[in-house]
Amino acid sequence: MLFGYSIAATSENWLHESMIAAVEKVHSLVDEGKRMPKWPNIFPDAYRERLSGRKGLAKRLAVYTKAIKSLSSADRELVLQALSTQNRISELLSRQCDCMDLEELPMASREPIKNLFTFAFGLLTDYGVRQRQYKALCETIPARICPFCGCEGLDAPGAPQEDLDHYIPRSKYPFAAANLRNLAPMGGRCNASYKHMQDPLRGTDGRRRIACDPYLTDGISISLNNSIVDDFAVDRIISEWVIDFQPTNEAIESWEEIFHIRERWKRDILDEPTFNQWLGDFRNYCRSAAFRFTADNDVTEAIDRYEQYLSGCGFRDRSFLKAAVFRFMSIRCAQGCQRLLPLLRDLTGVPQPQNAPLPI
Repeated sequence: MLFGYSIAATSENWLHESMIAAVEKVHSLVDEGKRMPKWPNIFPDAYRERLSGRKGLAKRLAVYTKAIKSLSSADRELVLQALSTQNRISELLSRQCDCMDLEELPMASREPIKNLFTFAFGLLTDYGVRQRQYKALCETIPARICPFCGCEGLDAPGAPQEDLDHYIPRSKYPFAAANLRNLAPMGGRCNASYKHMQDPLRGTDGRRRIACDPYLTDGISISLNNSIVDDFAVDRIISEWVIDFQPTNEAIESWEEIFHIRERWKRDILDEPTFNQWLGDFRNYCRSAAFRFTADNDVTEAIDRYEQYLSGCGFRDRSFLKAAVFRFMSIRCAQGCQRLLPLLRDLTGVPQPQNAPLPI
């Protein structure tokens, strides 16, 4: 991921915590052979009044309780373990623990679990929790863009709600459906076209993997410095964009695998005509700054200054990637690249050396 969300935005997690407490109480009373308390006394004192009018929740909790009563004590323990481990989000993503998914739990418990916690997830909107979480997230990120791709913008709070993706999918891990720690906004294409129902905990081959944590990540740096300039082709300047990430680890590899970052950046941003447009932006920057160019070192100095300017723009308007492009160009020009230097001389008006080939 390019950057992480503030974990402080998950602090209003009272509904999830109430659900966990209620389900644990159900299991305890069933194990002890005791009757269920009068509604809504199954919930912690602080939230009973707030939840008392939720008859749909009462109905689904009753169905869940009936299903739990039908299970053996060993199967009830399996369900209780899943309740706990499916919500150890940080440890799951860092592969410090594992959990059973819905299909591994006793058949009689599956639909009641899914229906109960999916309903609870819907209540987050009714109580305004999702809206407040989204607002808090937007107020703390470095730019209102999708941190999973850096390409899609996120709408301002108050606009139609961005997708709050269940990072580990609720279809497999329903006990985490209402857990704010498992909800992270992402752009519509990231969610619908790439992430979709993929499980960050497991690859397409079922292999357990480490994945980026949307709330506990330091972000990455990007380098294009190993990209290849084509010195001979007339139709393109860069024959291959090579995108390197730092740090390199399994979490970053999983992020790339899920969201197809390199493929999307090359296809949608770096390949022409965007590259040519960015060269035009550089020319306009030089003109507006009234730079005077007389030699190649003036060109490379201007590129360095432009790259520093772009780096200062952070994640706005894909500046992070644009900065990496001009950082790469600065290095190649300093090395005397005979394809880029003539092109940039032409853009900036530097006189061509005597007998130099015309820029393509």
